[in-house]
Amino acid sequence: MTTEQKAKWFDSALRFGLQDKIHLIMKSRINGVSNWAIIDTTNNKVLNSNLEWEDEPSIDKRDEAFLTRTRFPFEMAIELFKQFKMFAE
Repeated sequence: MTTEQKAKWFDSALRFGLQDKIHLIMKSRINGVSNWAIIDTTNNKVLNSNLEWEDEPSIDKRDEAFLTRTRFPFEMAIELFKQFKMFAE
């Protein structure tokens, strides 16, 4: 199984529906700490810490700045999504 195939399997295994095609997906778990992303699966976009959608690049093109902007502890991801919904309405 390639790294890309493993990532796709992991994404589908740990996914929670938030609203329509927006999902909360666990992207990594390192030393017991999980990192989550809020993904618009229709448009392949990820919500960043500025509450803006940006393209989700392929795994080999994700730099540290991208990961810092788009990966969060579970509780923070939920709070960001709540804020996003409040401003989007």
